Amino acid sequence: VLLHQFHDILPGSSIGRVYVEAEKAHQEIQKGACEMKEKALAALADSSNQEAVTVWNSLSFERQALVELPERFEKGARTLEGEAVPVQRMAGTPQAFAEGDGQTKAVVKALVKIPSCGAVSLIPTDACDAKAAEVSVAETAEGFVMENGKVRAVINRKGEVTSFILKSSGREFAAQPMNRLRLYKDVARMFDAWDIDSNYIHQEVEALTDARVELVSQGLEGVLKVSGVISNSRMVQYIRLAADSTRLTFDTEIDWKELHRLLKACFPVVVYCEHGINEIHVCVVARPAHCSKPYDKDRFEVCNHHYSAFCDGAHGAAVLNDCKYGISMNKNALELTLLRASTCPEMQADNRVHHFTYAFTAWEGSLAQSDVTRQGYELNVKPQLSAGAVKAFSAASINQANVILDTMKPAEDGSGDIILRLYESKKAAVTARVRCALGTKAYLCDMLENVTGEIPVENGEMTLPFKAFEVKTVRIKK
Repeated sequence: VLLHQFHDILPGSSIGRVYVEAEKAHQEIQKGACEMKEKALAALADSSNQEAVTVWNSLSFERQALVELPERFEKGARTLEGEAVPVQRMAGTPQAFAEGDGQTKAVVKALVKIPSCGAVSLIPTDACDAKAAEVSVAETAEGFVMENGKVRAVINRKGEVTSFILKSSGREFAAQPMNRLRLYKDVARMFDAWDIDSNYIHQEVEALTDARVELVSQGLEGVLKVSGVISNSRMVQYIRLAADSTRLTFDTEIDWKELHRLLKACFPVVVYCEHGINEIHVCVVARPAHCSKPYDKDRFEVCNHHYSAFCDGAHGAAVLNDCKYGISMNKNALELTLLRASTCPEMQADNRVHHFTYAFTAWEGSLAQSDVTRQGYELNVKPQLSAGAVKAFSAASINQANVILDTMKPAEDGSGDIILRLYESKKAAVTARVRCALGTKAYLCDMLENVTGEIPVENGEMTLPFKAFEVKTVRIKK
């Protein structure tokens, strides 16, 4: 992995042969990792119950997620403990440009609550008596209205979000149409694959044409399909809103055939602030959202990890992503960079099918009161499914939403101890109670896993004070 994290591989600035070899290596790494994962899950679950399916959550907080289940769950599902689970048969959304007959096949989905760092098992039933909030999708003259118990989003005939209202406050967050795709000429003066020159903003060309929006499904999940053409490239995008969620997701596939072009998704919001927030690993960075100083003008494109946000003390909005790490923040607009098309050192370097997902969410209150960090993790880390059954459990949990368990791993010394690495995510000092069911004794460590002191454990919980953005490493002994 580290060999293929070399600095010219990551930004796409190597010759074509490098990527042929790197992609082959990554596929082998992923295959090996998947085999390890399958063996681990099989070891944890009881395979004698052949009807059951277990849903695993590696995140350090309880989550509610839509998961795809086998056909035998079509009539209904319940947990091993007897709780009914909402289930719906709906149209599937396959990859748009994959080989095959191109037919959309129906799938069975369930809305499942999964414990933090834990699992829940489902078994099929003859009837679904679970009640769940649902998403309605209504067609209008201008487009579609997607609505659940928390948000109301209006989508026009180009797949743009013309309105996004939080029902808890009635606040409108769309200053102008959001999810507007913008295409620019992108010809760097010196280093084609390395640089984005600031003058791209003055060279916009027409983006999405021949757009078509159609309803795919509603119920546990509302889904709209947007198809169209971007210059010489075909695009299919699925706009999703799950029941009881404030996250509007854009699952996108583009057959990219451009040269010297830059594609962005623009989200102008009704949030005005001096600084935008860019998440990076284990913290956030505040950067100016305006160009009042010369060096701010040079920061027209910055990096972000799971999300970037605009927020004041009363409310905020964020654009999340699963693999697109460049963004610009212009006054009140978050503009996520989706694709480029450099020609040197490799002609047609990025001309291929690209599949990526980004999302929009909003909240009332300050950044510290929001769930944006958790939403970023949920978008990036999917629940895992395996055959077999296990009693519902949670291996670890944290009582403070701004403290994240980033890593759980065996100790490097081979002792069998478990290492936890936690961090405070929102620049808000807090004291957290951390519960871990994997051992009875806990020790603070440095990042090389050397013990620096013992942590009292009472009733299976330890109390850990965190400074803003502090990282703590904990060793758990059985």
